[in-house]
Amino acid sequence: MRLTSVDRCAPRARKLAAAKKRSPAKKPPAAKKTPVDRTSRNRGGGWNRKTIEEHLREGTYRADRHGPIVAAVAAGKKPPGKIRASARSQSRWIRGPADERAVRNGCRFNERLATYVCDWFAANLCHTKGQWRGEPFVPNDWQREQFFSPLFGWVRDDGTRRFRRSYVELPKKNYKSTMAAGIGLYMLAGDEEPGAEIWSLGGDKNQARVVHDDAVTMADESPKLAAVLKINRSTFNISYPATNSYYRAVSAAPRGKHGPSLHCAIADELHEWYGDELWRSIRYGFRARRQPLLLVITNAGDNLQSLCYRQREKAKAILDGTSYDDDFFALILSASREEAEAEIEAVKAGSCELPIARRCNPGLGHVIQERDLLQDIRDAIQTPSELPNLLRLTYGVWDTAVSPWLSIPAWEKCGADFSEADLEGAECHEALDLSLTGDMSAVARVFPVEREDGRTSYRQLVHFWIPEKTVEERKHLLDYRVWEQAGWLTIVPGAVIEYSLIREALAAGHEKFKVLSFRYDPMYGADTAQWVTEHYPDCEVIKFPQTLMTFAGPTAEYERLVLGGRLEHNRNALLTWQAGHCKVWTDSNRNKRPVKPKPNDIRSIDGIVAGVMGLSGAWAPPEPPSAYETDEDTPTVFCVEDLMEEEESGQLSVVSGQSPPESAETGVSAEEGPQDSSATDHGPRTADGRARKARTGRKAKAAAADPPPPESKVAAAAIETLAGGQKIECTATAYRRTIRDALERYALRLSDAGRSEECSAVLAEVRRLDGLFGD
Repeated sequence: MRLTSVDRCAPRARKLAAAKKRSPAKKPPAAKKTPVDRTSRNRGGGWNRKTIEEHLREGTYRADRHGPIVAAVAAGKKPPGKIRASARSQSRWIRGPADERAVRNGCRFNERLATYVCDWFAANLCHTKGQWRGEPFVPNDWQREQFFSPLFGWVRDDGTRRFRRSYVELPKKNYKSTMAAGIGLYMLAGDEEPGAEIWSLGGDKNQARVVHDDAVTMADESPKLAAVLKINRSTFNISYPATNSYYRAVSAAPRGKHGPSLHCAIADELHEWYGDELWRSIRYGFRARRQPLLLVITNAGDNLQSLCYRQREKAKAILDGTSYDDDFFALILSASREEAEAEIEAVKAGSCELPIARRCNPGLGHVIQERDLLQDIRDAIQTPSELPNLLRLTYGVWDTAVSPWLSIPAWEKCGADFSEADLEGAECHEALDLSLTGDMSAVARVFPVEREDGRTSYRQLVHFWIPEKTVEERKHLLDYRVWEQAGWLTIVPGAVIEYSLIREALAAGHEKFKVLSFRYDPMYGADTAQWVTEHYPDCEVIKFPQTLMTFAGPTAEYERLVLGGRLEHNRNALLTWQAGHCKVWTDSNRNKRPVKPKPNDIRSIDGIVAGVMGLSGAWAPPEPPSAYETDEDTPTVFCVEDLMEEEESGQLSVVSGQSPPESAETGVSAEEGPQDSSATDHGPRTADGRARKARTGRKAKAAAADPPPPESKVAAAAIETLAGGQKIECTATAYRRTIRDALERYALRLSDAGRSEECSAVLAEVRRLDGLFGD
């Protein structure tokens, strides 16, 4: 049988078919899937095709599903800093001589970089307070033009940021903390600096937390930042894991601040920092960074020797063109004292226009309402003690004290060119304010000078001493060496001042000048006064207790002479510094005395105190009329100082005035002692009881005018004050020991004489003082 070709192939086909059944054919390789572009706006298929922005807006974003994001996604990638531009093209951003010099040195303004920073703020930050809470932080015109764009837009020739240090001074409530917090977050997450370390600094931890807390709230309420930043809820440190960076609040305590390599430090309210030790410790902590930033943002202060004022002086010199520093950014929004006071006077006269305040406060009309500021000015006009704060916090006027005594412009006008050689052989009055331990001591000499117009002016020479140990302990707070080099101060070796050195200076002064009198504080200067008496018997040595009574007259005259330009000084820088922060205590009758600062306060006033003491010798107050030269109806004036010599210093504050007139009908006198048993301890214990007994049982009659016992002289002065229609100011000791009994006796005698209204006034004063001292 013949086989066909089909038959011959059948076994082979069967074998192939069986093999296929045993091992099925391999599937073709699957096509490689392309990764999903999660940042695109393609919505074609897939549950996660929404953009990250949409997930963030709808609250459905999850990092494990939608992938990581960066904070700069909304503002785009940070543009490169290095640009090519001609010097002529930079004219729009050249604001002064400092910018002109920077352009010559190769610096340029990068418009794209400045726009990127402002757009980053608008895209990633939001306001956290007030009516704008939750709204995007879009920099307004003045912030963009005066602050953000110049600070971040200027670059060096290598493309890095031009400004590494800055001083920004703004009046209160002009977005200061909000802007600083935004810059901290930008430097953390938007500046693209690996391992950035950001610090918020303050005078204490609470002050440092003011800006930092704003940053924490911004990071919480901004969806984009909340997705990439981590906040430690116990320490409130903000970290950015993408670049391993952090942002934290740090107090001004200098310990532990030398190690970090800072990318940005924000110094808030620098005028409240005590000392400059932290400043010096972080000053060189930026060296390892390519484009760091030290941002000082503050209000005006009141200490002209502070670290803040030194930075302000540098910033002002750069703005004025008298100093150059390409790395230093300066922005000061303030007015001169004359401009501010002129506007306040205009408001006092009825004006409602505030052009000066508007220039200093760019937030006026937006953050600050103009009607509220007008009311603040009117309130300060009614309460003069508020004027220094108004000038400082609204107009940016640096004041020297919260309640200044001397007018600094008037003091500066009293400066004159004279030296010791010019006054050699002239008559003078000398005063010593001596310290006990490590404080400053001062000797002042006041020279009367007759002017051509017949009036007398005065010149004062003051010299100071201080122990070297005190200088070393305070060198981080104040530079005493500058005053030593100028010749105003002698730094004495050791921990205390050797009085022999001061006596040598006194001896040299007595040889050079004709010293007519020497005044001293009996608390510490008795030994030195004895030495002056022994060596210079022609010099009158006079005690000058540190009480309101002794200071009131010369203190008022000192101020009057300064205001009138008749108390000249030889531009002593140390004395001028003390005049700038000297305060006075004022009683209800406007008697004044200088008040020394609290312990450990570096702001001493020894030179001013010595000057007032010396002036008391050179200035002769008008003498009261003699009782023998006046009419019988004119009440006599007794010397309060003689009364107080026998009393403890400081017991009575108001003792000036006239003695109460003696009644022609009754002969009642303020100085009469007790006249009956009702004034003894066996009678009624209260003045009201004594007065009632006088009204019901006793016959009014004139009493013999016995001289008061020594212990009642202060009481007589108090009664004199009350009879003059003034309130009595005294200590609890003086009141309980002497004054109360004298007032009660005086009320009783007034009642006996039928002078009920005056008796009621005295009893009312007794009740007031009883309530004051808890009796």
